[in-house]
Amino acid sequence: MAEQAPVAAAVLAGGAATDRVAVAGGAPCKPLVEVEGKPFVAWVTEALMAASSAGPIVVVEGPTAPISACGVPLAVPIVTAAGPAFIDTMTAAAHAHPDADRLLLATGDLAMLTPQAVDGFVASCQDPAAEVSYPLVRLEEFDRAFPGRAKSPVRLREGRFIGANLVMVSRRFILEEGPVIARTFAERKSKAGMAMIFGFGFVLRLALGLLAVADLERRASEMLGTVVRAVPVPWPEIAFDADDPDDLELVRTYRRRRLEEA
Repeated sequence: MAEQAPVAAAVLAGGAATDRVAVAGGAPCKPLVEVEGKPFVAWVTEALMAASSAGPIVVVEGPTAPISACGVPLAVPIVTAAGPAFIDTMTAAAHAHPDADRLLLATGDLAMLTPQAVDGFVASCQDPAAEVSYPLVRLEEFDRAFPGRAKSPVRLREGRFIGANLVMVSRRFILEEGPVIARTFAERKSKAGMAMIFGFGFVLRLALGLLAVADLERRASEMLGTVVRAVPVPWPEIAFDADDPDDLELVRTYRRRRLEEA
C-alpha cells in the first residue's frame, strides 16, 4: 500500500470564559488553560506537528477569546472563526485549507494527545469513500490509562466504547452540510435529541447493546447523507478531553510524567 500523504489539520480552539474548566484554570477559554507552562492548545498543536501524518496545520480561535491576543506562541497560523458555534470553527478550518480533500480536526482540549495516537488514527482511516471517520476507544483501555476518570460508554456487540475528539472529515461535508453537523453536535449529549435525529427505536436498541459497529455506521450514514465510518482504535489519549475541573489534575500528572520521561 502506498504511503498516505499528510492530511491537512486544524485545532478547534474556540470557547467561552464561562466554561467550567476555563474558570477553574483562570483562563479566557478552555484551550488556554495552562498545564506545565503551556496551554492546552499548545500541547495539541505540538502533538500534531510531531505526527508524520498531519500537515499543514492551523489553529482556529473563537471571536470572543482570541488566542493571538493572549500572546500564546504557536508555530502555526491562527485563523478566527466568524462565530462562537462549533460549526463556525469547523467552517473556518475548511476555509483555511482550500486545497484539502479531507481535514483532521482536533479539539483544543485534547491535552493528552500524542503524535503516535494521531498517526495511528490516520493510518486506521482506510476507507477512501468515507467523508466522516470517527474513532471509538474501548472503555477498558481508557480506564486502564486514566483510572478514575468516568466516561459514559456506548454498548455495542463488540464491546463498550467511548467517542473521541479527533475526527477525519471531508471539506465538502463541512461546507455543504453545516446545519446537519450543527444539529447533531448540539444534541450529542441529549438522549431525547439523539432519538429525534436517529429514531427512538434505534436509540433504544443502542441503549440495550443490541447494535454492532456496522449498524452504527449504517444509521449515521443514512441520517448524515454521507459515508460514515466508526474506527475502533487503541489510543485512549484521543478520548481524553478535559470536560471537568477535576480533569485538570489528571492532565497535570500525565504531562509531568511525560516531561520526566523525555
